[in-house]
Amino acid sequence: MNAARSVLLVCLLLASCASSPDLDRAAWQVGSCGVDASLRGLAAVSERVAYVGGANGTLRKTVDGGRTWLDVAPPKCGACDFRDVEALSADVVVAMVAGQPARIYRSEDGGVRWRLVHEDPRPQAFFDAVAFRGEHGVVFGDAIDGRFCLLETVDGGRTWRDVPGTALPAPGEGEAAFAASGTCLVAARGAFSLVTGGGPTRHVRFVPGAVVEAAALPMRAGAASRGAFSVAWRGARVVAVGGDYLEPEASAGTACWSVDGGRTWTPADALGYRSGVAWISGDELLAVGSHGASCSRDGGVSWQPFGAEAFHSVAQAPDGAVWACGANGRVARLTTSR
Repeated sequence: MNAARSVLLVCLLLASCASSPDLDRAAWQVGSCGVDASLRGLAAVSERVAYVGGANGTLRKTVDGGRTWLDVAPPKCGACDFRDVEALSADVVVAMVAGQPARIYRSEDGGVRWRLVHEDPRPQAFFDAVAFRGEHGVVFGDAIDGRFCLLETVDGGRTWRDVPGTALPAPGEGEAAFAASGTCLVAARGAFSLVTGGGPTRHVRFVPGAVVEAAALPMRAGAASRGAFSVAWRGARVVAVGGDYLEPEASAGTACWSVDGGRTWTPADALGYRSGVAWISGDELLAVGSHGASCSRDGGVSWQPFGAEAFHSVAQAPDGAVWACGANGRVARLTTSR
């Protein structure tokens, strides 16, 4: 068993006995990663270790629970926008640059050294998110020449191949995904789960090369700023959040939920635009957005306000720790009062 697989096994064992925060007694411990940049990429590794990525070449790592942050960005990336970061183990990290040019970097030593493993030089290329299920990963990108961009790796991100356009439904007028939190695309139940917006607002559950299922979502739609921005799974239950980032306090059409693996959906009100959602424990979820956060204790059916802080992204580590990041280099970890 190699070192990466050993670390993954340890993470899975930790997850089985993870201590998730009690949302009734939890609050954000807010800090800064040391740069004034918009942060949207987030990889929560543990209570002590996390990566954040964002504008102006920002890619940073903490190993002490957020007290200090290390600059681990690849060289000559000052203009890159790292919209998604995925940690496959304690040391193996994949970082995605959204566009101009769209790139994927990979590190095997926790960000000390990086290798550029894929680049799309086309000016239209724009990557929205990357997700992994073990060593199997996909990158989703906005449509070019009438088809969505879909890349696939089967070796943990070392190499990538373009998947034919027939692997996903044809995009509707204006349809795309939002590179707002790295969670418009996630791994779920042996497949990958994707939510869209900008025109039609849909959920697509797929394996590369074969669409599993596609369904319209009962959320705000019909404009470039509207749609579903993030999706989270627990068993067969699925929750999507979003809305309209130009009308962040409008609450109608900001969430929906499914109990049958995404086949049918019921609308909900997340209390405003939300760009990221994470399942915390049991029926509890936490959703964040540019103007506030919400929590649900019934699997996404109803939502309540959660604190006064605003973030772009939220994620839970295998050990139960919850991290968030947002504008102006702001980062936070959820802590529970005793």
